[in-house]
Amino acid sequence: MLVLLVASCASAPPDNSAQTDALNAAKRRAAVQLEAGEYAAAVRTLETLSADVPRDDQVFMMLGDAYRGLGEYQPAINGYEQAIRIDYGDYLPHLKLGTWLMENGKTGRALTEFEVAVKYGAGDPLTHYNYGLALHELGRRDEALVQWRLARDLDPANAEFVEALGIGLTGVDDAAALAYFEEAAQLGRSGAAFDNNYALVLERVGRQEEARRRFQAAAAAEPSSEEYQRNLALHDMRVGDYAAASGELGQLIEQHGVRWSYSVYLARAYVELGRFEDALGALDPFRAELEAGRLDRKSGRIDRVPPTVADALSAAGLAWRGRGDLAQARPLLERAVVLDPDEPAHLNNYGVVLAESGMLEEARAQWKRVLELDPGNTTARSNLSAYQR
Repeated sequence: MLVLLVASCASAPPDNSAQTDALNAAKRRAAVQLEAGEYAAAVRTLETLSADVPRDDQVFMMLGDAYRGLGEYQPAINGYEQAIRIDYGDYLPHLKLGTWLMENGKTGRALTEFEVAVKYGAGDPLTHYNYGLALHELGRRDEALVQWRLARDLDPANAEFVEALGIGLTGVDDAAALAYFEEAAQLGRSGAAFDNNYALVLERVGRQEEARRRFQAAAAAEPSSEEYQRNLALHDMRVGDYAAASGELGQLIEQHGVRWSYSVYLARAYVELGRFEDALGALDPFRAELEAGRLDRKSGRIDRVPPTVADALSAAGLAWRGRGDLAQARPLLERAVVLDPDEPAHLNNYGVVLAESGMLEEARAQWKRVLELDPGNTTARSNLSAYQR
């Protein structure tokens, strides 16, 4: 019996409770460091731990979080991927990896991670929400709406999920989209991005004063955001407040440099304000390309199309007309019509310059073409009526 007892004692496994306690204490310390934003300290703690416990997926997931906090792209990916290799069926590292990939413009690859996250973590609304973000960014709007509805059903009080439905329905069902934005606001959703997205819907349903206040709020909250400033300026263009739009577009050019879209829109605003010299001046950076009838779209100055070359030619033509030089205006407007023969505004403008040049038959042909494209176009009808034989 004594021999058996000794043998039994010799073969018993050692007590690992102290080691487990130390591991858990180190994890807690790393979690506190992450929560406090002390990412470099968290990396040091977790790198040491990862060497001690190379099969602990939680350590590697936290290590991914720490590197993400430092903005270190590949080390964060390495941490999340190692956590996934250790426990593929844990949805959380898939979700975190997908989010990090999306933040770095890798939406296609992120989509794959979100698909796995949804498979294993269908009960977490965040998996559906982030999956929806990736789908929406890739143009798969109907699928995105499905995921966002699932997220909202799982957590109906989450204002961010409610806003997502508003974003997804904008341009599809504007009345429903507006209702979701209103609900999100009641739930406490706020901020520059929210104001900007809310404004886009308000504009679409015709509530222009409210839309402008939201656009202004977004631009004021993040004055360095080119997007929010641009949306405010273009809103003012669309509602015909050309004085405000010209100031905002000029400020955009001053802050962010010459852009094709800003220059063309600014020229159009100046034409509407009767500032014809300024309109031509706004187009000066692109004058040579316009006169040659071409546009180098690879140029860093070409940011958005529309506005098109035809739009720019039309603005230039109207500016020359405003200066009283029909000979300069006519070929510019003619080229605009050649480039975009189905745009009623270009046809109407070209017709006016032809009529003022005494070319009435040619002018009437432009306006008749407008009515073929748009039978309800009141400008073309008025022009035809004014220039009847």
